[in-house]
Amino acid sequence: MFNADIYNSATIEGMLEAPGEKWHRDPPDVIPLWLADPDFPTSPALRKAIQGAVDDEDFLYADKNKPKPALANKISSRNSLNVTADQIMLTQGVIPSFWLALQYACKPGDEAIVTDPMYDPFYEALVTSNVKPNYWKLNMEDSYKFDIEKLKAAIKPKTKIIFVCNPHNPSGRVMTKEELSAIADIAVDKKLTVMVDELWEDIIFDDKKHITLASLNPEISDRTITAWGFSKTWGVAGLQVGYLTSTNKAIMADLNRLSRGVFRGTNNIALRAIPAMLDYHNDYWKRDMLKHLTAMRDLSEKRFIEMGCKVPKLEGTYLLFPKFNVKVKSVEMEKIFREQGKVALSEGTKFGPSGEGHMRVLIATSQSILNEALDRIENTLKTIPK
Repeated sequence: MFNADIYNSATIEGMLEAPGEKWHRDPPDVIPLWLADPDFPTSPALRKAIQGAVDDEDFLYADKNKPKPALANKISSRNSLNVTADQIMLTQGVIPSFWLALQYACKPGDEAIVTDPMYDPFYEALVTSNVKPNYWKLNMEDSYKFDIEKLKAAIKPKTKIIFVCNPHNPSGRVMTKEELSAIADIAVDKKLTVMVDELWEDIIFDDKKHITLASLNPEISDRTITAWGFSKTWGVAGLQVGYLTSTNKAIMADLNRLSRGVFRGTNNIALRAIPAMLDYHNDYWKRDMLKHLTAMRDLSEKRFIEMGCKVPKLEGTYLLFPKFNVKVKSVEMEKIFREQGKVALSEGTKFGPSGEGHMRVLIATSQSILNEALDRIENTLKTIPK
């Protein structure tokens, strides 16, 4: 019988013996809550699928089209988009899709809408593509509401694309249907492409509903590229597997042309793992993980509020974004927490100018590790000028 308490099993000693960048970037006395890798074991079904690839010596060139019908079925049933297998592209996670969308929609010197704050690889894709960011400011005091009037003001004559991250990293917001519909109306009216990252679609709290933007109507579907992945739900960032689609076949033809010779899809082990991650028989893994994450969210929010922090309500993702009432900048604060407090966080300004004063904090770990990290944060915070 499956033991749901497996999500609470991680210890500092055990994680230090495990592979991965997160627990080995810093000295071993530092608890890492900076990288969005969960401290959970791999699901039994996933281990079996991966071991099968090894046992079968599945290391030659593989048929990368094999999992696409199952992905098309998932997109149809879960995301309400009717696409065929040949409208799906496998990618090495979701991040390459940001760059590819820019290659499709923009030329150097064009502009893209990005929220502030936002997951930093969106910004990095703009730099590599020589596309200028137009910031759509989100306000913590307004619960990170996606203010449509601010979006309208951010659109300029050279704006070609709107980047959307839903659920949103790092604010933790799950966008409402009204917010998504307003974005859709503006994109259709202004003839803009929309690139949507829905990597966190499974990590949703408090009966919030994740809605795929492209599913709202045929007009916005025709202008949208949507990307998903498995790394956050299943803890498999190292498999480097994501997928994207557009219901617009002309867009997909252009994306395939632009990616030729650059993208190589994903690896054979990931190809063998995809069916297990899509199999509804394994949904118990996601359900029980979310139950644990809800408890860790509630614990973290309570502790940060007691420390005097402002804490945006976490509706989705397992990344908290508290704001600290201190007089030092985020970059310096990160250094103090890491070097003095022995806990590694992500400085808020990594996610845009409005992240000043914030830290992004991973909560996908055991209660014992999280409590120890929060104790260290609280004790260190007492030494930082306010």
